[in-house]
Amino acid sequence: MAGRSILYLGDSDFAAGFCNKLEAYACCGELARHSYLSIPDSMPDRVDLIMFEAPSKSDNPGLSLKALINSFGDFAVVAVTSRDTEHRGIAAVRAGAQGYVCVDDAGHQEIESIIDHAIQRHKLLKRLSETDSTVLSILKSINDGAIVVDRQGHVLDINPAARSILGLAPRQQPSARWARNFCNTASDGQPIDHDDLPLVKACRGEKFSNQVAAYLVPDQGDVVLSINGQGLYDSDRSLVGGVITFRDITDVIRRTVELEKRAQFDDLTELPNRRLFTEQLQKAMGRCQRNDHPLAVLFIDLDRFKSVNDTLGHDIGDELLRQVADRLRKNLRIGDFSGRWGGDEFIVCLEDFGENRNAAAAAQKLVLVLSDKYDVKGSEVYATPSIGIAIYPGAGETAERLIKAADLAMYQAKNRGGGRFQYYSNSLNTRLEQREELEVGLRHALVRKEFVLHYQPRIDVSTGRLIGLEALLRWQHPRFGLLPPARFLSILESSGLIHSAGEWIINTACRQLASWQQRFELPDLSIAINLSQQQLKQGRLVDTVSKTIADNALDPGCIEMEIGDGEIVRQRSAELETLHGLRRLGIRLSLDHFGTRDVSFSSLDTGVIDSFVLDQSLIQDVEVNGSHQRIVRAAIAMARGLDIEVAAEGVETIPQLEFLRSCNCDLAQGFLISRPI
Repeated sequence: MAGRSILYLGDSDFAAGFCNKLEAYACCGELARHSYLSIPDSMPDRVDLIMFEAPSKSDNPGLSLKALINSFGDFAVVAVTSRDTEHRGIAAVRAGAQGYVCVDDAGHQEIESIIDHAIQRHKLLKRLSETDSTVLSILKSINDGAIVVDRQGHVLDINPAARSILGLAPRQQPSARWARNFCNTASDGQPIDHDDLPLVKACRGEKFSNQVAAYLVPDQGDVVLSINGQGLYDSDRSLVGGVITFRDITDVIRRTVELEKRAQFDDLTELPNRRLFTEQLQKAMGRCQRNDHPLAVLFIDLDRFKSVNDTLGHDIGDELLRQVADRLRKNLRIGDFSGRWGGDEFIVCLEDFGENRNAAAAAQKLVLVLSDKYDVKGSEVYATPSIGIAIYPGAGETAERLIKAADLAMYQAKNRGGGRFQYYSNSLNTRLEQREELEVGLRHALVRKEFVLHYQPRIDVSTGRLIGLEALLRWQHPRFGLLPPARFLSILESSGLIHSAGEWIINTACRQLASWQQRFELPDLSIAINLSQQQLKQGRLVDTVSKTIADNALDPGCIEMEIGDGEIVRQRSAELETLHGLRRLGIRLSLDHFGTRDVSFSSLDTGVIDSFVLDQSLIQDVEVNGSHQRIVRAAIAMARGLDIEVAAEGVETIPQLEFLRSCNCDLAQGFLISRPI
């Protein structure tokens, strides 16, 4: 306070002691003391500050606090109060004082700081243009926080809303260091450059809006602010300071982050979903390209996961998936990352792993880790993974192709029995390109009339008489020639084209059956048509079959629909509704590939199935395989008890046919009788 001239107005009990404190630090300046609210007729030559004891309403009922402060003239004003009457000091600041001192608590350093602040603030307000002065007066009453600084960045004013948002006490005067570091981090925790700090930008006259930054409130954590700022100018349009206003958007940001997380992460496992994983993979591929480092994608599918859901319930299945995700997180190196692709499929990216064989070592580790016993809600659960490995860039130069390559390799591992890993190879790469070509071609196959049906005869085993035929789809591809359904059926199902193709098969096969029945006078000739699970989920299948029967004047008992998944007939689902609808039409239902699933036996005793077809894998070596002989005999005996008809496919030799005749099998089909024609 050296060189300050202070006029003190007051006559309370603590006035003398407080004035002594001021005199001790006035140094070369002057301190003039006058009686309470008595302004001298002749002012000192230079007065830097007036300090007055803030009165209560009863002290001077005829004069408002604002009028009292205005009566002091054009001077910087600081109110003096005690701790018990601190509210008077706050009221004085709101009425126009530049600050207040609580004499009970104020030390020498605080008094000096308050006086310096008041004089600087007064000088700034005197220089402001009329417009900016009006703006500052409005800022005191708004709900947004506001901070005023001079050209040097000293904080000269903070409105009540700002103190509330920032957790500042009424008497707390921010230091220069506080001002320099105000909101120096972004909402994501990244530091903000000095030149981009909101107070710095306002001080240099920059006008900005909606800058998002974080402020650390002691004992509360970060408060995220949306900040607007601009410069303050005097009547000559010279820059004299800056002002920022802000509001608390912490909750808005938190909700936004939660929504973004839900859009990018899997709800069940909290791993990145396929969209986020693909984005992360694209960035990782860019890093590997720049640094010439290897990268691998591992596509993981849990073997026989469906049986876990079916036998133990979906709650157990969900918890198993969560534990699989947790094991992936714990067993990947820092820098590698994983995601959930969907269902029981997971995906992993390995970066900078050295030689290709190291990717295999990582895959083998995951096979062992994921195959270990799971304790799920008191149940011991086992799940083995099939893993496909694709190396960038050999297996694909885009994220989509790399993932498809790993997916194909995974299916190779699964076809080899599961519980293992498989590299993507050049032959698999050729298959990937062909699959993409097939997918494009399938979208035009119906229009271009490239689908054809072949029919394989089915005979009565005891008499050798022709009983019916099975309709088998073929695709006359313009480049690859005649393709069996194994080459394109999965694409038909995944693309949704199975519905239109399925309707074409039903219409074509039934029309052909009607023609043969009339031409050869075989009214009991039947046709077997394969259905996929995707078709059973669509409600219009029953209507399609009903219309086809009517259009061709067919006996519905001559039409047999074969389904591949016996579990469908035990579920209360859309598929079961469709099956019952077909049964009401009089259509016969058959279970295909019998003997290849352990659930097939239990699927028969439902009243839905009329017949089943023994899988050709049981028939191929039935002459020499005693186990298969026992299975076939037991299956036929069980069918007799349930009044279910039995057919066998894949009959290629006379001994096979003779064995089936000895077992009283009803029907047979295979190359011995005729190839599909």
